[in-house]
Amino acid sequence: MIAMGIVAAGAVLAASTATFAAPVGTEWHLDRINQALLPLDGVNARGPLTGAGIDIYIVDTGVRSTHEQLTGRVVPGIDIPTENETSKVDPVSSDCDGHGTHVAALAAGSTVGVATQARVIAVRVLDCNGDGEVADVVDALQWVRAHHRSGIAAVVNLSFGVDLGDDGTSIDHEVQALIDEGVVVTVASGNGDAAGRPIDACKIAPADVPDALTIGAVGISDAVSYYANNGPCVDLYAPGGDRTKGLLSAWKNSDTNYEFDVGTSMASPLVAGYAALLAQQQPGMCATSISRAIVDRSTKGVITGMTADSPNRLLFIDTAPIVTTTPGEASHVIVTTDSQSLVVSWDSPCDGGSVLTGTRVSLLRNGKVVKRMDVPAGTNAVRFLGLALGSRYQVVIKAKNAIGAGIATSRITTPVIRKILPGQSVEPSALGSLTSDLPLLWSVSQASKKVCRLQVMPFRLVALRKGACRVGLRGIAGQDPVIRTLRIG
Repeated sequence: MIAMGIVAAGAVLAASTATFAAPVGTEWHLDRINQALLPLDGVNARGPLTGAGIDIYIVDTGVRSTHEQLTGRVVPGIDIPTENETSKVDPVSSDCDGHGTHVAALAAGSTVGVATQARVIAVRVLDCNGDGEVADVVDALQWVRAHHRSGIAAVVNLSFGVDLGDDGTSIDHEVQALIDEGVVVTVASGNGDAAGRPIDACKIAPADVPDALTIGAVGISDAVSYYANNGPCVDLYAPGGDRTKGLLSAWKNSDTNYEFDVGTSMASPLVAGYAALLAQQQPGMCATSISRAIVDRSTKGVITGMTADSPNRLLFIDTAPIVTTTPGEASHVIVTTDSQSLVVSWDSPCDGGSVLTGTRVSLLRNGKVVKRMDVPAGTNAVRFLGLALGSRYQVVIKAKNAIGAGIATSRITTPVIRKILPGQSVEPSALGSLTSDLPLLWSVSQASKKVCRLQVMPFRLVALRKGACRVGLRGIAGQDPVIRTLRIG
């Protein structure tokens, strides 16, 4: 960890400069996590699950997409250092450091990884020295939130950290938002202070986020690695290596390049890969259920050398189905108003492992339900008509499955109900809102240019004449817009 900015949590020992051939045996880190007790048995079988169909976002130094461990399964995501021209790479999201490629292959490599067919989304926030800035990480995590398919489990791995005093809380906020929207987040606990001495992981962001899976590291003998941060914010441990043995994984120099490395950076992606296996089996399972299962299924009491306030839990791959639950909470709720009506749309929540059967949308005024609509599964928008001009309402959305009703959204206050008349110039925020800290971005369709337009300075929606004004609404640039029709006149 460093005092300013972000630093990758791996590379406690410098990676070897030798080039190793593709692994043909069983790597010890895979051997260890599919059995409860030592000695290692030379087997790395993990059952039929491969993580196919699940996205693992590797937020790191980029990924060498053509490496033989990952070829055909890496998608370039956002590349903040290249966009900012502070550390450009070509192609975008490729890896000039090695750390991200090593981490990605431990999560999803074909022979050194856990989820051997998961898709890797390369999100580059760190430069060629493994360093970065808090603001870049925040931007990247917001991009992930917009890119993630709602209602389908996905995994984000963060093998880096920053002192909480260096605005780490802004990263914590984004990590919690990802979890709330159905993403499993795995985090390295960190590799100690500037002198390499372990510290309390609760002092590091995002290792301190309670709902994230914070991962410490052990060596080949099940002893806590000499560098690994500890304490009550650690959820479990996984192989991360020590002076005796590191973890062999893909490296950046060529498509057949491998290196040994050690660190909590190496432990965290092993858990990310396991989360992808469970998500493949039950794609709609909620992030909290997957995380809870990973912790509950860990091997207890085998780790040595740990502090009294750290959990004695070691990663264990158990792919039994998770018990189904009621659905999670709908997200990205957008409310727009016009002509004594409002339209509410939402992204479907995680289904808890049981297919959604419907959604109830309640409209409240002064705390009392005045209208209620029940819609079938697959319907993600409703319109309420005949509303009182000049009034605000509140909306509550709750999905259900065969087990029962899920988590209700909080009461979402709507904009004031109004008519839009020709010649008016209205702040878009007075017509629509998004239940997120992301800004609601507006655009007007080409077909509506004669009916309405957007004015930049000051930012206004200008009603030109009677008719249908079709607008596109999105939470972040590049996201597919939600299309709404606002009636003018």
